[in-house]
Amino acid sequence: MGLDMNLKLELTPAMRQLALRVGGGLVLLSVVLYLAVGMPLREGQKLTEQIAQTRARTERQQQIMPVWGTLSSFSDNATLMALLPQAPQPIARSSVYTMPEQLSQTARALGVEPIDVALNPASLAQDPGTIQLTGVFAGPLDSVRGFLTVVATMPSLAGLDKMEVRAVDGHLELYLQLRFALTN
Repeated sequence: MGLDMNLKLELTPAMRQLALRVGGGLVLLSVVLYLAVGMPLREGQKLTEQIAQTRARTERQQQIMPVWGTLSSFSDNATLMALLPQAPQPIARSSVYTMPEQLSQTARALGVEPIDVALNPASLAQDPGTIQLTGVFAGPLDSVRGFLTVVATMPSLAGLDKMEVRAVDGHLELYLQLRFALTN
């Protein structure tokens, strides 16, 4: 009883046609699956990213809103002229040399120690109508804040060129470059 295993497989035109139909059906099925499943997944990922970005923007806006509210409450009764900086009241050139000592006395009165305060006569070359004063001060935070408030309201102050603040051993050190208006 021997079995003969010499089977030959012949491709008939009907089998070729069936193979083409099955291959075409698989291609069509993969396209339909991509359209039905793949594209919605990609769109879902894009929407998820957009939602995350929108939430982040909304959170930033919610953090900023109290500040905007405070600023708007300050400006409700303000006029444009009140918001503009006031023109400085110049000081006489003959009395400008007393400015370092006056600023040092003001600082001491407010609990801030003047370390170095000096006029910069070379700054007259840049702007003959103003002179630059540089100063280094040290003190606790509340005293430095009060001192800065007083300096900002000085009538002859024409501008603040530079300000640096750093914390050193439980107090603040403050470096200022101020410009004061001069009369001719």
